[in-house]
Amino acid sequence: MLDLQLKSAFLVPFFGELPAYFPFWAKSCEFNHPNFHWFVYNDRITESKALNPAVTLIPYQFEQMVADFKQRLDINIPGHFLRRVCDYRLMFYFLRHDKENLDRYDFIGFTDMDLVYGRLLGCMPEDMNSYSMISADNDRPCGPFTLINRSQLHALKEYKYIKKHMEPKEHRTFNESKELLQVVSGTLPPYCRVDLLQPTMTRGVSNTKVYAIWEKGKVTIYDIYFNRLEAGFFHFSRYKDKKRFVIDADALHHDRWGVFKFGITGFTSRWNRTKMNLSLLI
Repeated sequence: MLDLQLKSAFLVPFFGELPAYFPFWAKSCEFNHPNFHWFVYNDRITESKALNPAVTLIPYQFEQMVADFKQRLDINIPGHFLRRVCDYRLMFYFLRHDKENLDRYDFIGFTDMDLVYGRLLGCMPEDMNSYSMISADNDRPCGPFTLINRSQLHALKEYKYIKKHMEPKEHRTFNESKELLQVVSGTLPPYCRVDLLQPTMTRGVSNTKVYAIWEKGKVTIYDIYFNRLEAGFFHFSRYKDKKRFVIDADALHHDRWGVFKFGITGFTSRWNRTKMNLSLLI
């Protein structure tokens, strides 16, 4: 039986200007309150504030992170290599647990911003607390979405090779490795599956010719094979940096909007939905 009292926190460092799609990401977070919370650490904001009930913004400089790694973990961060933040975020609990009172959460996670969330609680396994890790990939951690049971986090801090993964300049994707899974599993089994959280990665579903509709907290994906599936989130990383990816800021104020290869759009006319369907053919 799913324990509705369990709480999860995602720790999301993002250095630089927050992306144009950030408001849509944050709105999709809000519908998952109070079971999930997101702490966003950013160097362009000046004061801590609650953006909405599920998202807290916290000012945090890269240089302060480097100092915290050294002081709290005796780990030397080699320089301003932003790609490495994907691995650094694994250790943010040890840098920030007292500042944000993170021990009130049962799971601590990492995630990306280039996605929109659906109804996450419905994608969680029954008896969540009996698992060491919950991720949106099969048999391994998932960069866009991974939760680690807080009771298992100590193993990460004590891992004898943790410096080897944190101190090099080169990005080594430790955050998505089976090695990480083995480190935090301990005596508890992992729950690493794509089917509910990220169905675009399952067999028989396209992960390229696909779009998503977000509606009042629910995400539904549609693909070229006529699949129509509810998803825990829709990851649009392959689209976000294209010039053609245009964001209609006004769509944020509606209860329903779409994410596809040409951007984020509202449903102010039938033509918008037609464009999304036609995008599957391109």
